[in-house]
Amino acid sequence: MILDLLRHASTGRAGHLDGRTDPPLIEGAMDTLYRCHAGIGWSRVITSPRRRALDTAHALVAGSNQFCEIHPDWAELDFGDWDGLHFDEVPAEQLAGFYSEPHDVVPPNGESWQQFQARVEAQLHRLVDEDDGDGQPVLVVSHAGVLRLVVSRVCGMSLSSLWAMRIDYGTRVRLRVERGEDGQLWGELLELRQP
Repeated sequence: MILDLLRHASTGRAGHLDGRTDPPLIEGAMDTLYRCHAGIGWSRVITSPRRRALDTAHALVAGSNQFCEIHPDWAELDFGDWDGLHFDEVPAEQLAGFYSEPHDVVPPNGESWQQFQARVEAQLHRLVDEDDGDGQPVLVVSHAGVLRLVVSRVCGMSLSSLWAMRIDYGTRVRLRVERGEDGQLWGELLELRQP
């Protein structure tokens, strides 16, 4: 299966921990995405229910006969008490612990990385199971944390190394995703397109 993961268009809130916090897209945010991603023939378009992802997905399919499938499991990590805060507003040692050991550090009253990983992996397995083999990519419009998690799980890259990978607004990551004989997903990074 070919999977395109796209981070939503800009909300103008770079540096904020926006999980369930859901700011709207800024005016003109889709202009660059149209230029970068126009003409791709996706077999399906799936989106996080967050307004910023949903509005991005709807804009990308506007004028076509495609519709957007909305699924809550593609939403960003819930950062709990940190949700909506800028990085500078979170105690530095706690934030550093979260980035270095996300499996061990849970934002106060937030979602654990294990919960986040379980729901996203369930959706990955579902997509592979539902793939019709036509070779057309499936698009998932989501969030930076989801993109990093999927690349980590499918390509076997350590999560800590993926913090160094820039995933700006509108970044598209194309992966080939397969299921091995052991039932585990594996794949390769085919393309990383920054707007």
